Amino acid sequence: MEFKKSREAYAYPTVGLRGTVAQHAHTAFATSSQLDHYHHQLLRSNEDDCVLMGYLSVLYWGHYAGSNGRTNAARALSKVRTAINGANFLHRGQPRRRRGLVDFAPGEAVGLIRQAIRLVDAGDFAGAIRVLCGLPQLQFAFASKVVAFLAPDKCGVIDSVIARKFTQYGFKLRAGYVSLVKENFEHYQRYCIALSTNASQRNEKGEGSYWRDRNGQAFPWRAIDVERAMYSLQQ
Repeated sequence: MEFKKSREAYAYPTVGLRGTVAQHAHTAFATSSQLDHYHHQLLRSNEDDCVLMGYLSVLYWGHYAGSNGRTNAARALSKVRTAINGANFLHRGQPRRRRGLVDFAPGEAVGLIRQAIRLVDAGDFAGAIRVLCGLPQLQFAFASKVVAFLAPDKCGVIDSVIARKFTQYGFKLRAGYVSLVKENFEHYQRYCIALSTNASQRNEKGEGSYWRDRNGQAFPWRAIDVERAMYSLQQ
């Protein structure tokens, strides 16, 4: 019962972006289920622009609030702009380029997302993370956010908050973030399987064990719901 209450207490803002890559704006959803559906549909769309908007909307959502609950829409939009336009910077006095979508060949970024979809659908969740890390502004944790929206029934987000609290999954951090070491990809594969197994066990108990969204509607458990309950447990 405590775990169910924890899922229902999950309070991360249900926000995203609407519009186009060139012209977009903040949008909000009444429930987390609506947010999930929105991102899932965009990312799996047959329209290239919709796929890219799904990726950018997930990026915006993930940066919209910190673990302390404070929101910062300006920071989130800044991350989106950098993902689109890239950025020039100096490293030890030498000019460097942080790639944006403008630096990708036509269809290249969408191709990576669709490759990740094929891998997720084949059950290779770790492989999907590897592919998505090739997109601007995506490291391990944010790649897992995209994977989770691609397949919420099978996958969840792994970030430093959960990695620190639930050390049994073995994720390694570097400078406070989930690192790209080889072991973490293996851990993510097992982590998603554990989330799905947990969800299935809860659903076997019947509708009385289902969690309720912010509008009171009951839903069966998915991997992403187990992860969100875990996230709320540590708050």
